[in-house]
Amino acid sequence: MNRIFIPAHIIDGDFMLISLIRTILLYAFIILAVRIMGKRQISDMQTSELVITLVISDIAAIPMQNVEQPLLSGLLPILVLVSLEIIVSVIMLKSSKFRKVVCGNPVVIIKDGKILENQIKKLRISYEDLYSLLRQQEVFDVTDIRYGIVETNGSISLLKYKGEE
Repeated sequence: MNRIFIPAHIIDGDFMLISLIRTILLYAFIILAVRIMGKRQISDMQTSELVITLVISDIAAIPMQNVEQPLLSGLLPILVLVSLEIIVSVIMLKSSKFRKVVCGNPVVIIKDGKILENQIKKLRISYEDLYSLLRQQEVFDVTDIRYGIVETNGSISLLKYKGEE
């Protein structure tokens, strides 16, 4: 019969306390890291920032679950990723070409009251999603829009015809 070996320190309450403390420390560190990156909510994030946030959460989960792994092995990669994100942000501020490579360009999807189907297909936006975005901005008729632009963060900006505003 096979026996499963469970280390003694896992059986007692110290394991739970250590796990709790590590989780609290990692939580605080991640909150600090996201604040350093300067974003308040997901909708403010560019694609690269969202990816960094997801990777950070994945890295942080490992030392939270495995108390035998040094806490620093989770904190150090998070620190490196945050530093890289800050460096990339500074480079994007100084170089519009680099910003376009990382973030993309805004895309016109409505022009003179007409939906540009080729752009909608290119962005893979369904008509239902587009109409939902328009309704959220209190636009119920596409012909009221002079220009509709999907920004690099996924939001939509609208320029209505005079008198429709």
